[in-house]
Amino acid sequence: MKTNILVQYRGSGYDGCYWEWNYFYIDKQGTFHDIHSSGSAGIDNLKGALALIERDETHTYIYDLSNKQDIKAFSKETHPVHISGVLQWFNDNEDIEFFAVCSACGCRIDSCDDMIIEDKDLFCYDCYMAGECPCCESYIGQEGIVRVNPDEHYDHIWICIDCKEYHDGEREPDMFSGELREQRL
Repeated sequence: MKTNILVQYRGSGYDGCYWEWNYFYIDKQGTFHDIHSSGSAGIDNLKGALALIERDETHTYIYDLSNKQDIKAFSKETHPVHISGVLQWFNDNEDIEFFAVCSACGCRIDSCDDMIIEDKDLFCYDCYMAGECPCCESYIGQEGIVRVNPDEHYDHIWICIDCKEYHDGEREPDMFSGELREQRL
């Protein structure tokens, strides 16, 4: 029997949902832990877990938690909302090394309190803050943030290109620059 594994499989869904991802963990001693199971296909015991592993179905993924590469693979292949739930379960229930991986820099995230989910990406706090526009409060990514004059952009030093263009468009032209002269001609 495989131990110290996290298993992701298709369980039955809730009302109005055909199926949803379910998870269980078999610890090093071979004890079964139900992380999330739903509907008639949800597995809530060791016998059902072993039967699922033995069937080797297409949509069943087994991650060896003794292998950091498997933990990283789980973090890259799974939706961040599910990663957050599984990480929270491990933080609350087990004394085992489990972590998520930042989509931007690849660093380890050991706690749900240290991660931010944006669409289908999971970020560490530093990467998210480096790519968030403080003006519109949207995550743009570091490549979309530009340095600006704080006097012209509501005391912000870094903002997204869209906010910069918007602010630039709402300012009156400088009468000593060539802009005003060109408008009169």
